[in-house]
Amino acid sequence: MRTLRALALIPATAIFLVACGSDDSSSSDTTVAETTVPAADTSVTETTVPAADTTAAQDTTPQTAPDGPVQIDVVVGVDSGPDRVEMVKVGSEVQLNITNPDAADEFHIHGIELEQEVDAGVTATFNFVADTAGTYEVESHVTEDVLVIIEVG
Repeated sequence: MRTLRALALIPATAIFLVACGSDDSSSSDTTVAETTVPAADTSVTETTVPAADTTAAQDTTPQTAPDGPVQIDVVVGVDSGPDRVEMVKVGSEVQLNITNPDAADEFHIHGIELEQEVDAGVTATFNFVADTAGTYEVESHVTEDVLVIIEVG
């Protein structure tokens, strides 16, 4: 709507500038050009873009969460980190396998309260049912690094 108003002002401004030209003209030409300024088009309707849907951001179960048993494999230093998020549906059986190829480690799943110590290169395997919706950080108790985040919803 603002664009239409601005476009309507352009011809009006041009007429004003022509009519208010310099007064020091020695010419006595008093011819005035007539210009018709079109009225604003009132048939144009404004479209309001809806605000972002924040309910989707709050939903922790995206369409990509798999049905049935879930296996999550993590190799420390290779595919681990706080930016790795695995989606799991409530009620799913989960098998989480974590391997630190370089050092002995102790792994812990916060909120599920499972932990296991392993030697370097040995895989720690956690089997559990994700029966409560929430966010669960899996971390190393040796380095305190978050290795993976499990979103259950």
